[in-house]
Amino acid sequence: MKKRRIKKLIALILGIIIIIAVAVTLSLTVFFRIDNVAVTGDEIYSNEDVIAASQINIGDNMFMTSKKKTASGIECTLPYVESAEIKRNLSGTITIKITAATAKLAIDNGDSFTLVSDKGKVLEDGLMTIGDGIIIIDSSPVISAVPGETVEFQDNDDLGIIKNVLTLLESNELSGITSIDVSNHSNIKMVYKERVTVLLGLSSSVNDKMDFVKAALTRLDSDNPDFTGSIDFTIDKKAYLSPQREDNTTVPFISP
Repeated sequence: MKKRRIKKLIALILGIIIIIAVAVTLSLTVFFRIDNVAVTGDEIYSNEDVIAASQINIGDNMFMTSKKKTASGIECTLPYVESAEIKRNLSGTITIKITAATAKLAIDNGDSFTLVSDKGKVLEDGLMTIGDGIIIIDSSPVISAVPGETVEFQDNDDLGIIKNVLTLLESNELSGITSIDVSNHSNIKMVYKERVTVLLGLSSSVNDKMDFVKAALTRLDSDNPDFTGSIDFTIDKKAYLSPQREDNTTVPFISP
């Protein structure tokens, strides 16, 4: 009697396993097939280009398609895509939401420029000219600048500092910056309107200064809109102006 119960239990377990196996097989071969791929978001590439970069095929199993791998493939293949978000719908539709990269930075290679997004993604290489509003960056030597990938500097901290400065500029609504120099982390510098060098000092102190920097530059534009030279903000809440003379040297004086 006991053996019969054990046999029935084993048969039941085997039956359940078979049912589960059949269900899994059907889900991977018959159910949850991709019937449609939709592209939404920013229109920077054609839908055909985005779908081709995704390597998604009609008829593929929806859950066998890796969202992370698909998004990464799109972002690497199409440089001006900052991010791709993949969503599954049980109706059979895969939706790809595109967020465009914002061209914000440029690396001066001497004979050409490399265009970089505000997130550090390389957009284009070998450009002869760059558009208005693009900030030239000076950094440690560039190790890698492949379109579609994140720019790599010899000093791994450079990109983080650059992104932090950009965030501070945006949050303080400070425009007119034409270059950022992070080659020396003890002396971060910017150039304002191609005529005023802004000395910020330590990279770790930049967060506490940007609102004061904006106020000082706004006042300078009002009081002396043609000022050319440098402003030293390395001492907290102080601004030391050094006008440029005709011989290209500067004579420092403390702002009132």
